[in-house]
Amino acid sequence: MQRRAVLAIVLGGAALIDLAVGWTSCSRAPRSEDTAILSARAVPLDLDKPYAAEDYKFLDAAVGSASVVQLGESLHITAEFPRVRLRVVQYLHEELGFDTLALEGSLTQTWLAQEELYRSTDPQRITRAQEIAWFLLWRTPAMREVMAYVDSTKSTPHPLYLTSFDVQVGMSAAYRGQPRIVAELVDALHRYGPPPDGIREPELRSGLAAIVGCAGGRDDAAKAIDGLEAWIKTIAPRVQPAVHGVALGMIPNNLRDNLELCARAGGDMLRWQEVRDEINARNVVTLRDQLSTSHEIIAWAHHSHVAYNSTGKHVPSMGQHLHDQLGRGLYTIGTFAGAGRVIDGSAIGERSLSSISKVGVERMLGAVDRDAYFIDVSRLPMDDAAAGWLVEQTSRFETLSSRPTVLAKDFDGAIYVARVHPSPFDDAFTVRWLLRIWGFMIEHAIGVAIVVLAGLGFGARAIVRWLLRRIRRRT
Repeated sequence: MQRRAVLAIVLGGAALIDLAVGWTSCSRAPRSEDTAILSARAVPLDLDKPYAAEDYKFLDAAVGSASVVQLGESLHITAEFPRVRLRVVQYLHEELGFDTLALEGSLTQTWLAQEELYRSTDPQRITRAQEIAWFLLWRTPAMREVMAYVDSTKSTPHPLYLTSFDVQVGMSAAYRGQPRIVAELVDALHRYGPPPDGIREPELRSGLAAIVGCAGGRDDAAKAIDGLEAWIKTIAPRVQPAVHGVALGMIPNNLRDNLELCARAGGDMLRWQEVRDEINARNVVTLRDQLSTSHEIIAWAHHSHVAYNSTGKHVPSMGQHLHDQLGRGLYTIGTFAGAGRVIDGSAIGERSLSSISKVGVERMLGAVDRDAYFIDVSRLPMDDAAAGWLVEQTSRFETLSSRPTVLAKDFDGAIYVARVHPSPFDDAFTVRWLLRIWGFMIEHAIGVAIVVLAGLGFGARAIVRWLLRRIRRRT
C-alpha cells in the first residue's frame, strides 16, 4: 500500500507540475484598443471555401509595387499553412503576374523536379517532384498541393516556374544528403547532349559528389563545376521551355554557393545559417532579375529566414538582407497559429502547441474573433509606441521555443489561423504512432522526466534490497 501511495504521489505531482508549466502565462494580455483596431482591419479567410480570386483582392493594395513577396511560416509541418499560402501564391501568379516560386532546398534539386514535371506523364510525377525538390519535412499532402498547382500551370500561357534560392544541394527527401543527386543530374544532361571533348565524366562526377554534405576536395569540386558549366553552355539552348534552360545555366553557381557555404561556415551551425541566409538573399535578387520573366518572385521559407530581425537578437536573416536592399520593393507575410496539433519541425514529433498565453504575438492576433484572417500590419497605426504590433513580444518558433518579434517591424502582413492540424510526411501506421509517442514525450518532458527518475529510483532501491537479501542469506 505504501508503494502505491508513493507512486500515486509521484504521478500526480508530475502531472500537476507539467500542467502548471504548460499553462503558465509568459506574455502580456493584448490591450482592448489594439484588439479593436485589428478586428476592424482583419480580412477574414475561409479556408473551407474553394479558392476564389475576389477573396484575395486585398493583396493588390498590400503588395503594391513589391517585386519580391516572402511567405513565411512559424511552423513547418501543418495542413493549414501551406494551403492558405498556396491561395496567396495562386493570386499573386494569376492576378499580379508573379511567375517564379522559390523555396528552401537548392536550385539544382528544383531544376531536376521541374525536369520530372516536364518530361514525365506518370501520375506519380508530382509526388516524385516533391521528393526531389524539398526536405523530408515537406513531403506532406498539403505541400503536394503546392507542387500540383505548379504542375497544372506548365501548359498555360503563363506558367509558374518552381526554383530555389537555397544552396543546400542534395538535402531533399529523395537524396537525404547523398551524392546520388549528381548521378541524376548528369543523366538528365545526357538527354540533351554529351559533354564536350576534354571533359572526363568520372572526374566530373566525383568532383561534384564532393560538394554534397561538404565532403571535401574543394579544388577537384571547383574544377568539376567548371567542366559542368562548359557542358551546360553547349546544351542549354536545346532545353525548353526557355526559362528551364536559364535555370539550368544557374546550376554551376548554385554548386559554387554550396562550396562557399561549406568553406565559410565549417561545422558552426549559427555561422552556417548566417552565411546561408546571406547567400540566399543574394540569390533571391538574382532569380528575380535573371530567371523571372516578369521580374517578380515569391520566396517561401520559415520565419527564421524571412523575418526582418528588427530586434537584432537573431542571426542576420535573408529577410533582413533583402529588406535593407529592396526597401518597399519587398513585402513579407508571416503565418501564425493559435492552437492545435502539429509535427514539430525541429524535434520531429507530433504534439500540441503550447498555450497561446506563452507567445505575445499570437495572443494579440488571437484576440480577434476570427478562425483565420489576414492583416496588413504595415498599414496599422504607428503613432502609439505602446501598440502591441510595435513592441517586442515573443512569437512561435516551431513548438519548442519562441523568438523575440516586433510584428510591424519584422513583417509587412500577417495571416492568423486559430487552429492547425498536422500534415504527416509518412503514411505508414507505425511511423505515425511513433511520431505521436515521441511528440507526447517532448510535450510533457518535465512530467516524463519526473516519472522516469522516480522509476529509476524505485528500480535502484529494489536492486539494492535484493542484493542485501542475497548477502544476508550467504552469511
